[in-house]
Amino acid sequence: MLAQTLKDLKFLKNSKFEVEKSKIIIRDSDRTSRQEELEKYFKLKKIKFTRLKKPTEIQVDNATQKIIFKPLKAKGKGGLKFEETFTDSLNNWFTGFELETLKDGDTVKALQKEIKLKQDSRYLAEQVGSRNSKRPPQFTGGKIKLQNNSGMAVSDVDLKVGKQTYFLSLKFTNQFYIFNGSIGGYFADSKTQKQINEFFGFDGTKMLDFGKQFVVKTKKPSYSTVKNNLKDIIVQALGPDVVLVNKVRQGLNYVSAVKGFNHRVQISNLNDDSYGYPEKGKRKYAFIKFKSVINGHNYEVSFQFRGTTATDVGPKYLRILLKVL
Repeated sequence: MLAQTLKDLKFLKNSKFEVEKSKIIIRDSDRTSRQEELEKYFKLKKIKFTRLKKPTEIQVDNATQKIIFKPLKAKGKGGLKFEETFTDSLNNWFTGFELETLKDGDTVKALQKEIKLKQDSRYLAEQVGSRNSKRPPQFTGGKIKLQNNSGMAVSDVDLKVGKQTYFLSLKFTNQFYIFNGSIGGYFADSKTQKQINEFFGFDGTKMLDFGKQFVVKTKKPSYSTVKNNLKDIIVQALGPDVVLVNKVRQGLNYVSAVKGFNHRVQISNLNDDSYGYPEKGKRKYAFIKFKSVINGHNYEVSFQFRGTTATDVGPKYLRILLKVL
């Protein structure tokens, strides 16, 4: 009787029904809307009902069967990349799948807890890593500013929740790059090479093995000032108005939702030993390596100044690597 009544409702005509002795399962690609419409119908007809412990389950007074809403869509194929599998897991969770059935259910759970995310089939996760927005660094007035820097620029997945969009920056495994940009021109230009070396705390006389044109006399660094410079770049590299999602490994996820550029970054143990320079027969790059607490998590941070091909000359690119400790 109850099952037939439900099947006759116009808004459920495209839903799939599975009728059992103790339950009626209604499958729909937009199960959230269908459930809301049914509850609205019950209220209009003054039919008393109760939402059970699981919000997708309804018990109508005096009925022997409970009503359960489930997704119509089959589980996604998953992907070879974390961006694909996580997006797939999110969208399947929105349609009603249980977290434990999803490949990245543990990461979805961590995100849900961080931003108080509801399971709603009208929400959508869209993979956008192909945007690959460039954020070139500009060095002026003794400061570095990343151009074209926004949550959209760093997003791998756009999460559309009603009228709000969250920009998710995804990282997988225990080490990853947060920035890669061309900076070598400032080290090569005589007008800026002294200032850029001092900005990062380098001893410009030790840049010889990059080439004579990169050698410059610099003053002894104030590491407290350099710490602030490095902190500012890390904050910019992470991006503004973003949700950072780092799946370190299965069951361990670092998720942080940050408004504006309010990343919490603390740098420790920056000193002469934090620096490495190019040496013939040993390495072709310079680096700054130190420990940092970023948004409550411990990392080893490595600023790498290098080329990416055999023909590149000097510290052409800046790459920033984070390693979970």
